[in-house]
Amino acid sequence: MKRKLYLSTLITSLLFVIHLTTQAQNRTLKGRVLDDKGSPIPGAAIRVKNNPTVGTVTSGEGTFSLSVPSSADSLRITVLSFKEQIVAISDDIEVRLLPSETQMDEVVIVGYGSQRKGDLTAPISTVNTEDMLKRTTAGPMDAIQGSVPGVQIVSSGAPGSNPLVRIRGIGSFNNTDPLYVVDGMFVGDINFLNPNDIAEISVLKDASGAAIYGVRAANGVVLITTKKGKLNMKTRVTYNGYVGMQVPTNVLKMANGAQYTSFSLQRKTAQDSATAMLSSQRFGGSGVAPTTNTDWYGELLRSQALITNHGIDLQGGSDKVTYSFGFNYTYQNGIMETKNDFKRYNIRLQVEANAFSWLKVGFTSTLTNATTFYAPNVAFSQAYSSSPLFPVYDEQNVNASPVKFANASFIGREDANPVATAYYNYDRLKNFQVLPAVYAEASFWNNKITFRSQFSQLYSSGHRVNYSPERNLGPGTQVTKSNLRSTQERVTNYILDNLLTYKDGIGSHHWSILLGQSTREERWRQTWVSADDVPNVEESWYAGRGTRTASGYDEDGYRNAGISYFTRATYDFDNKYLLTATFRADGSSKYQTKWGYFPSVGLGWVLTNENFMKSQRIFDFVKLRGSWGKLGNDGVSANGAYAKVLGGNPNSAIFGSTGTSDGQYLQGYTVDRNFTDITWEVVTEWDGGIDFEALNRRLQGSVDYYHRTTNGSAFNKPLAYSYSSVYGNWADMVNSGFDVSLNWKDKIGKLSYQIGGNFSTLKNRVTNLGSLPSSTSGFPEWMAEFPNRIVVGQPINYFYGYEFIGIYQTQDEINKDPIASKYNSTAVSKIQPGFPKYKDQDGDGELTNADRVNIGNYIPTLNYGFNLGLQYANVDFSIFFQGVSGNKILNLNRGKLYKASTSLNIDEEFASNLWTGPGSTNAYPSANALRDSWFKVSNSFFTESGAYLRIQNIQLGYNFKLNQNKAPINMRVFATADRPFIFTKYNGFTPEVTGVGYDVNVYPVSATYSFGVRATF
Repeated sequence: MKRKLYLSTLITSLLFVIHLTTQAQNRTLKGRVLDDKGSPIPGAAIRVKNNPTVGTVTSGEGTFSLSVPSSADSLRITVLSFKEQIVAISDDIEVRLLPSETQMDEVVIVGYGSQRKGDLTAPISTVNTEDMLKRTTAGPMDAIQGSVPGVQIVSSGAPGSNPLVRIRGIGSFNNTDPLYVVDGMFVGDINFLNPNDIAEISVLKDASGAAIYGVRAANGVVLITTKKGKLNMKTRVTYNGYVGMQVPTNVLKMANGAQYTSFSLQRKTAQDSATAMLSSQRFGGSGVAPTTNTDWYGELLRSQALITNHGIDLQGGSDKVTYSFGFNYTYQNGIMETKNDFKRYNIRLQVEANAFSWLKVGFTSTLTNATTFYAPNVAFSQAYSSSPLFPVYDEQNVNASPVKFANASFIGREDANPVATAYYNYDRLKNFQVLPAVYAEASFWNNKITFRSQFSQLYSSGHRVNYSPERNLGPGTQVTKSNLRSTQERVTNYILDNLLTYKDGIGSHHWSILLGQSTREERWRQTWVSADDVPNVEESWYAGRGTRTASGYDEDGYRNAGISYFTRATYDFDNKYLLTATFRADGSSKYQTKWGYFPSVGLGWVLTNENFMKSQRIFDFVKLRGSWGKLGNDGVSANGAYAKVLGGNPNSAIFGSTGTSDGQYLQGYTVDRNFTDITWEVVTEWDGGIDFEALNRRLQGSVDYYHRTTNGSAFNKPLAYSYSSVYGNWADMVNSGFDVSLNWKDKIGKLSYQIGGNFSTLKNRVTNLGSLPSSTSGFPEWMAEFPNRIVVGQPINYFYGYEFIGIYQTQDEINKDPIASKYNSTAVSKIQPGFPKYKDQDGDGELTNADRVNIGNYIPTLNYGFNLGLQYANVDFSIFFQGVSGNKILNLNRGKLYKASTSLNIDEEFASNLWTGPGSTNAYPSANALRDSWFKVSNSFFTESGAYLRIQNIQLGYNFKLNQNKAPINMRVFATADRPFIFTKYNGFTPEVTGVGYDVNVYPVSATYSFGVRATF
């Protein structure tokens, strides 16, 4: 590394001496560069056409002064977003540049720098931030759902929630979240940002683009820069805000009172008959015909919930200083009828000053103050299960306090009251976060060499309070003690980056070299305390006001440090042949293996710059790309490669009691002798792609094929002949597929239109399990009944069970079926008409474990989005669609029938289609079958298609100006419908399910209808 620095310094010094010796033969030129409207263009590159080593850039006023050799006859003037222009040398030069019509001139932020899009050798996707602002979402990632090929985003309707984000599949049993880099700082998510504060988003999807981030990049990288001012920019103030209403959509309909009664009686159990009779006697009705008909989802959901966002953005700059300031307020109420909402304040500040002609210094900071009230999601699950035959409130329930909620025990059931669960919930998180960064950048030798040093920090402090009051809902539901749990969490991270960049060229050869060093430290600490008998007054919610037990306290934390060295070299010949090579060495304190090495290389060939493409008239730009590289994931547990002593509450106990205390607390310990050498997971990826513009740049697109292999994915491997397991890097897996993006822009008279779309495919396969034949996991508490299974050659965590193929219609069909007749010959409870039929996979005439197969996987094999935009005069209209297919969801709401067939409700679709006789249905079993053990096996009846197509966004806008004679105000008013319609066959609130595909009634996604205004002056 030192030798490279010395060599670079020597070459720079020699070239500088040569430059000085030829200075006497040069002439000095002065000029100005303007846009097509006469405004100055700062930062335009001015270079001698046949000697690009001689050049400069324009000032904030668009002016330049350049000493050129006497033999020079023309200048090449380039600046991003404008067409290149070559002008003859004269004494006074004034150039007007026209806007570029190609996306290839866009500046794309890449790791530790930026590049022209046309020069990229990696599939880096950028996000149109103007389109992103059309979405009425609290977080930025929700706003780009379906917009970036290769990126799957699964949203939740819960206020302030983070979406699940996966880039090019799943390669880990551990952390699968991408790395987010905001203004140079590593963060775990970007939900703290307001979309109004974002200037640019780039998604590094492949190893060539992301390898510069080493052990943090295996799941992809999302780069974000916040808004900044510009030199010589008059102060510009922008207000952007909207007010909207969220409306529950696709609300799951449950069996009503009559349907539930019919369903219950068909099961022919004493408990079901008693439930109907007791409901009639207590709440109304005659005999077994109750009149109670409680729609628990209707009681639990608000008809509408407010969402609003308001932001002020101020930008500007003088000839030496730029500045930007933003203030944003976001509020999102939840659709559950309880205290659940999200409130966030954002303040953003940026200042950059040109202290000298060769030095600029800057400061950026983003401050966030947010409060989230979390809803009890279990109430949604309870609303599915609870019988409609008892009401929300019951004045006859004399023991209920402080509210007379109804109790299911009076109708012989154990159902929860979902409304009461929501009412007595208090779960609040207050979070404060500040993200400051200071930097200095020095430029030398006509800006060919720059050195940048930046110190970034993240400080976050969170306080979460859970309070459960003393209450009584009647028999069996009395809570005699209130409880308070208070949790404090603090995160303190910092990164120090030092970057040296050299950019130059000779003739048709252009190159750049980046040398970098980064130091980071991450600290996390969490402390919690719990106490009983805390008064039900918020001012008294402190653990010291109650009775704290010996086990009601704990503290945890970690501290990790790392140091990295990295380099990137780019080269192009005549803008035709492109090369990018990166290398990063990462050192980490987390593992005994301290260092990891991550190389990558990317190649590009611009075919349209070849002579054989000059005569064709179809393609305006075609570039072939190929790349290869390695990435790391240090999101696995820290190294446990040693025998360790485990302490803390799980290993301790309380002995004895004095009657006035909880006894004596004694610390206990266990020794874990099972260990292995853990290190980061490593991804090796290659990518091949093409970028093109055709038909006079009206058609633009890209196509990529990728192949990602993860080696050493870490998980707990069971140890033979014991109940223990050992955590280690055991598994390998592969993700592969295509990313495709197409966009068409054109005009018909005065009507401009745009049609675009993208899709990505994904094939996931496990290729190694570390000598295990298979591994089984699943949803907690339901792992045995509905397992996930991992087998070499299959997707990770597929659902495992019997293949449901229909319903036995008649006794004769049962008698002729080898599986059914074999089962009935020994079973006490016989298969009857209306019972489910399963496929005999191996043809042996009986149902065994050998007949269990892959009955679906939660990973979509296809993600897609497409849009249409129209503009006529001052009016614009856009519509955007998004969807997935190829995945399955295990409907655990229905699956609960597995354990509790006599204590659950069913959805209306189920109730309306129950088998009632031969030929009535071949898709749903009879009510009687639901309580039988033959039905209570994991089978594909419970796995449903997770495919959907959603209208993601519709917006109609009108643009106009106010006060045109003096200081004009550019105005835009718009109306938006966000997620108004979804087309899906899934029997649930939403097919957007996180985790490994189990639906236990997740918080539903709502439609949002809003009106907004944007004003710039």
